[in-house]
Amino acid sequence: MAKTELSVSPEIKELGIEEYAHELESNGLTIVPPEVNGFGLERIDRIVEIILERAEAMTGAKFTLDEGPLDELEFPTPKLTSQQMKQIEALGFKEAILNPTQFLIQKLTQVDRVFRDLAVNPISVALQNHMMAGQTRLSSVNCFVKWQGDFGYGPGLGLHADQAATPLPWGPVAHSGNSTWCLTDYTLDGGALAYVPGTHTEGKPTPPPDRIKDAIPAEAPKGSVIVWHGATWHGAFPRKDKGLRLGLAVYHRHAANLPQEDVPGQTTEAMVADTDNPEIYRVLAGLTDKFPYRETQSEVVPHVNPSTAAG
Repeated sequence: MAKTELSVSPEIKELGIEEYAHELESNGLTIVPPEVNGFGLERIDRIVEIILERAEAMTGAKFTLDEGPLDELEFPTPKLTSQQMKQIEALGFKEAILNPTQFLIQKLTQVDRVFRDLAVNPISVALQNHMMAGQTRLSSVNCFVKWQGDFGYGPGLGLHADQAATPLPWGPVAHSGNSTWCLTDYTLDGGALAYVPGTHTEGKPTPPPDRIKDAIPAEAPKGSVIVWHGATWHGAFPRKDKGLRLGLAVYHRHAANLPQEDVPGQTTEAMVADTDNPEIYRVLAGLTDKFPYRETQSEVVPHVNPSTAAG
């Protein structure tokens, strides 16, 4: 993929985040600390409360940040053919599939305003628009709840590019992008995000085995937002420490691509009004886009002119 410099928008300059935009472009990932992104640790703490409450409601187990799940959890046995299991074993993913140490809480913009406010954070939106030439939209807003486990994603760290479903070749404009908010500290032993710097320019969905060693941790304090390009190889290190790693993934898409969840169809006018910036949220949710049209007939239809109609 040819490396072409993206233009820095007036919005990036106005916010004073040129260094993060340039790092995102050169590195494929940038970390914006809490004192710069301005979302506020009080609201981060509110999100943590909601996530812990929902985790208990969904699983029946109580969770704490220091201990993780206080009861033993079991997942449903995946329905896999023998051929699929052989492929999983060959890739080193058997333990990750059969004994996972994380789960996903989904569709959070419908749960509480604070998640919609997070989605319209000006710093995050500006960096996503920088990668997508001004055409970023929400794809999904989900939270990863991860606890102690020696295996995690296995020796390959689960490295992949998020926009792998988009046909090759890729250009410099991202088809997707992630703004993951650190609801807890991200450290290597705490199971931080893993990524391979600069791989957004290579235009490959997954790394060859000899590149896994190049992965480094994205370590960041609670309240930071980690922003990366949809072509950047990333995964996660296993969590060796006790307790939880919580990561709130505000996943973005280019307007030309489908969302992971039906954000346009399930966003109500009440949800739009109840957010920090209704105008921006309406755009991010895809409500101002022409497609997909939901009317029976979205284009105008001509009718007979009464003054010239026959008989």
